[in-house]
Parts: sequence; C-alpha cells; structure tokens
Amino acid sequence: MAKSPKAPLSFKSYALNKCLIGYGLVNGIINAAIFAGLHASAEGATFDMAAVVSDLSFTGLLLGMLLFACVVPLTRMDLRKNVFKLPAGAGAFPLVSGSYAVSILAVGALATVFMTGIGALLSLALPVGGATVTGMMILKGLVCACGGAVAGYFTISFVVRGQQKADEVAEAMAAKTAGIGA
Repeated sequence: MAKSPKAPLSFKSYALNKCLIGYGLVNGIINAAIFAGLHASAEGATFDMAAVVSDLSFTGLLLGMLLFACVVPLTRMDLRKNVFKLPAGAGAFPLVSGSYAVSILAVGALATVFMTGIGALLSLALPVGGATVTGMMILKGLVCACGGAVAGYFTISFVVRGQQKADEVAEAMAAKTAGIGA
C-alpha cells in the first residue's frame, strides 16, 4: 500500500521547528560540548567579560556562515519535497539580499553582533572572578542556541525570497508566452 503524502507545513510552523530545535537547540548543545571538550583540562580557569565577548564574537561569525552554507541546500531540498508552503505574498522578505555571497556575510555578521550583544549582557551577571569552565559552557550553549535560531531564520528567509523571485519570473514569462501564442 502506497504511503499517502503528508500535507506541507505552514511556513511559520516549519521555520519555528527548524530554527528553535534544529538550528537553535542543536547548535547550543554542539557548541557547549565543543567548548567543554576544548577546556576539559583547564580545571580552575575562569573567563572574564573580554574573554566571553571575544569567544562569542568569533563563534558567531563561524556559526552564522557555516549554518548558512549548510541550511541553504537543505531548505531548497525541503521546498522541492514540498515539506512546507511558501508564505503568502511575494516579497515577504525585503531585507534579505538575493545574493548568496552578500547573504552569507550578512548572516555571519548578524550572528556575530547578536551573539556578542547577548554574551556581553549576560556577562554582566558573571561573578567578579569570571565564569568557570562549566559556567562558560552553559553560557556559550545558551547564546549559540539563540544565535543559531536567528541565523537559521534569516537563512530560510533567503531561500524563500529566492523561490518567490523565481516564481514571479516564471509567472511573468508564462503570461508573456501566453500573450504571444494568442
């Protein structure tokens, strides 16, 4: 018996699931684990605000750009497989560039600024001696989860915007071709 195809998710549902769980929570766990592994032997180390901010800035840039490079083809594949519906209305994401190169840099910069800002704010709550390795691991996990969710949303938006533009061009060409044959 053939399996009936699932109805596509709404864009909002798809984006929430992917951004909060796939790109947020998973990124937070992975980055916290990497940090813990790198600093496992630094038992008494502490991290002051400057160390926190510089670490999160660099991580934000890498996270944003790597996430973009990985998520674009996955989101395009989900669109081809009809996993989710495009949001109604063309041009739903006017602030997202149509250029891959500009967008990957923009998402990297966005994640850097976002994660640095959150990290700096949360660092204000650190003890005077700075964060321990465990504290920094938790902080990095939380901030990377937030940064991954934001970067993921803008990456999905890039793909959606591109598909909406392609659909507009296809419709215009079909209308023009129909006008010529009539």
